[in-house]
Amino acid sequence: MITGTLTQNADAKSFTASISTMLFDIARIAVVANAYKTADDHPDYHLEVRTPRGRPMRVGSMWRAVSEKSGRAYFSLAITDRMSRTWRMNAVRNDETPEGTWQIVPMTGGKTDPIALTGRIETLDDDNLAGFIGSYDFDMDFTAVENAHKTEDNHPDYHLEARSPAGVLIRMGSIWKTRSERTGAEYLSIAFSSPTGTQHRANGLRREDAPSGEYEIVAFANGELAAVA
Repeated sequence: MITGTLTQNADAKSFTASISTMLFDIARIAVVANAYKTADDHPDYHLEVRTPRGRPMRVGSMWRAVSEKSGRAYFSLAITDRMSRTWRMNAVRNDETPEGTWQIVPMTGGKTDPIALTGRIETLDDDNLAGFIGSYDFDMDFTAVENAHKTEDNHPDYHLEARSPAGVLIRMGSIWKTRSERTGAEYLSIAFSSPTGTQHRANGLRREDAPSGEYEIVAFANGELAAVA
């Protein structure tokens, strides 16, 4: 539910960021060093946008960090949107990322929230999926494309993708193909983030009278999110 890019500027001291969610797009964010940092937990950078009259306004913070698992350096960001909601995200790199550029991704893991849901998934001619999912506060269309990087059984089979208001493609979750231990019937296990960033689980079940490749989305009980590859 968050995507974007962090780019180091020519001065090597500041950055420029762009962030998109399913609720908003911010095309240009200035990332400047925090001249008032006096403690380790103080942010290393401030995130700034411009007011309608061109004045800089601080809307968030960014910290340098190192992954305990991989040892890779990354950045942790927090930003407040127009509705006073705070969003947390990371800016990360891998071996294929261009030098001086980081990909902004949502923070993963944590608890899922129980929620009333409706939705449907259809299998497309190319074996990818498309559908919609909705609740009291949101109703969104999505596509689900096969995970080309699946190398382990617990990696998702599909990535769920939706569009920001400006049309930017955003990964919002994952789908696993699985079978019921009790009946042997095939179904879909779904983990996704709503437009506001809350995390949820759902299942895609086939009705006996449903066309081949069509699933009905139903709510799933609260639990831990599976690791997303």
